[in-house]
Amino acid sequence: MIVGTGIDIVNIDRIERLMTRWGVLFLHRVFTEKEILLCQQRSRSSECFAIRFAAKEAFLKAIGWGLRNGIQWTDIEVENDPMGKPMFSFHRKAKEVCETLRIEKALLTLSHDRPYAVAHVLLEERNDESSNR
Repeated sequence: MIVGTGIDIVNIDRIERLMTRWGVLFLHRVFTEKEILLCQQRSRSSECFAIRFAAKEAFLKAIGWGLRNGIQWTDIEVENDPMGKPMFSFHRKAKEVCETLRIEKALLTLSHDRPYAVAHVLLEERNDESSNR
């Protein structure tokens, strides 16, 4: 069963301005070390950061909490599987939230076309056989 959906659109230029103004302070507040290393290796790093920012925002909208109740930006990590498909890894409070809300799958779709990056998240609840009896 679907338990949440979220979408976010980010202006890539806005992320570039934040990166220019705040540098590593911004990056380390919002992104994990893995995300920073990955994006910095890309020729268009600002697009890489913007798409991940949009994904984190979309997830927060899907759970309906925002950055409340102890969730930090770095608790939500955007990765890619070996084929390039985007996926989440949850840490600390975000992982707890997923367990509490019984989220089994957090499906993620990303797209960008300058000047925008967009992300959509669909959350599916775990279906325990024992709860159907």
